[in-house]
Amino acid sequence: QNFRGVFMKIFRRFICFSLSVMMLMTAFSMFASAEDAAALKFGSDGKFQIMVFADIQDDAPVKETTITLMTEALEKAKPDLVVYLGDNTIGAGMEDTIKEIVAPTVAAGVPFAFVYGNHDPEFGEKEELYSYYKNAGGDLCLTTDAAPDTYGFGNSNLTIKSSDGKKTAFNLWFIDSGSSNPDKEVGGYDYVHEDQVSWMKSTAEKLRAENGGEYVPSMLFQHIIMPEVYEILYPKLPFNIGKDYTMNGVSYFPVPFFTRHTGIILEPCSPSFNSVGQFDACVETGVIATFHGHDHVNDFTTNYKGVHIVNIPTVGGQAYSDAISRGVGVITLDENDLTAFDYKTLYMFDMALEEDSEILECEDARSATYYKFVRLFRKMLNGIHNIFVTKNYEYDR
Repeated sequence: QNFRGVFMKIFRRFICFSLSVMMLMTAFSMFASAEDAAALKFGSDGKFQIMVFADIQDDAPVKETTITLMTEALEKAKPDLVVYLGDNTIGAGMEDTIKEIVAPTVAAGVPFAFVYGNHDPEFGEKEELYSYYKNAGGDLCLTTDAAPDTYGFGNSNLTIKSSDGKKTAFNLWFIDSGSSNPDKEVGGYDYVHEDQVSWMKSTAEKLRAENGGEYVPSMLFQHIIMPEVYEILYPKLPFNIGKDYTMNGVSYFPVPFFTRHTGIILEPCSPSFNSVGQFDACVETGVIATFHGHDHVNDFTTNYKGVHIVNIPTVGGQAYSDAISRGVGVITLDENDLTAFDYKTLYMFDMALEEDSEILECEDARSATYYKFVRLFRKMLNGIHNIFVTKNYEYDR
């Protein structure tokens, strides 16, 4: 009897110990998996690929073509990171919408980050929306509010390690460009504020100190394009033709130079009317490119003062869009040359016509004939435009 009591006591302790070990192992495994998701790194081939979804701007249920295009683009490109470039949602059903738009990325097991656009906070506070992304994405959602004392929400950066994991090779900025300008006298869209620019510069300096005194090359993701795009793309005017085309006190003619960009511009760019030095900070701290949405049908790249400015077209089918430019942005970095990058758009009209695509079966899809016509028309536009594009369209004026 006494032996049985001793045995049971030892057995219970053994069970308790085993359960404790299992719980610790589970916790460690979960922590390791979160660390793996957050540890972005160049692949063994030296490449790192980023997919960008701009201006989904929909409410649940999200358009079927939008979700299918996103899903098929993920399967085709197999990116290392996805960026939601703002105006991701609109309407009262924010939580359900965020679950829907994040689902293809989560199903593919790809980590993601996001920025807010001018429409995102119209039906909910940014902190509330952030909780929806975290709930939907779990450890795959890498966005943080790294600078809580700065203007906006979600100002942050993510670093990418070299393929051998020994150093920080690249940096990604995610900046909240706001909604409406708080200066009602100036009006228009909001702008990136002084404290946000200061945070960018101080963070860049910290990374520089850790990198032997050299700025870590970087890219910036921000919904609303910077007003400096007018300095490179649009002719200056000696007179004022209206507030909409006056940036930093200078008036411009809203038809762009055809020789100074690749891709197409189907509407005038819509930045804030003022700025406080963000673009200069980008030039100063090693930003090689900035990526923007906001103007849904614009699909172009230009270069000003050594910084590529890229407008990514909408992936969405709910808000205004154009089949000529609708698509998904794909950026490829090569750690052997981080002064450059490859960019392409996976267009809706191309994806829909692939043999195994399910886009044509979507309720809101157009016919194959329509997409064939759009593809032909886009090729014609590109051909005509390429006649005029200057081979080296980098300007500093």
